[in-house]
Amino acid sequence: MSGQPPIHPTGTPSQPGSGLAIAALVVGIVSLVLFCIPYIALPAAVVAVVLGAVARSKASRGEAEGKGMATAGLICGIISGLLAILLVAGALAFMGFAAKKGIDVQKMMEQEMQKQQRMNESQPGGDVAPQSWLNTEKPDRVA
Repeated sequence: MSGQPPIHPTGTPSQPGSGLAIAALVVGIVSLVLFCIPYIALPAAVVAVVLGAVARSKASRGEAEGKGMATAGLICGIISGLLAILLVAGALAFMGFAAKKGIDVQKMMEQEMQKQQRMNESQPGGDVAPQSWLNTEKPDRVA
């Protein structure tokens, strides 16, 4: 061949990449952005927390890099999960409050209608308007 000795890499072997940490960060950010859609945000938050925890433990043992990204993904997942849970709880509380108040408003309206009906029945003439309302003649002008 060419007569030169083969070149061998020297130095320390490089550590494996930080794929889990990157995945945890990306999924954590996605779940944080989409926290208002709970059926997407909650599973994404769980995945981000799991990936972040695994990546962080690997980085602590020196098996991989990206401890900061893993921590950020873990935190984003936790925050978005809490926000999604609070959103669902708030929506359920609002619906329960609105349903209870809706029934109260309906009862009040029925009571007012019954009161109006009783007042109309107790007045002489029922639904007939008083004669003064029907007078459409113009008054005489005073000169």
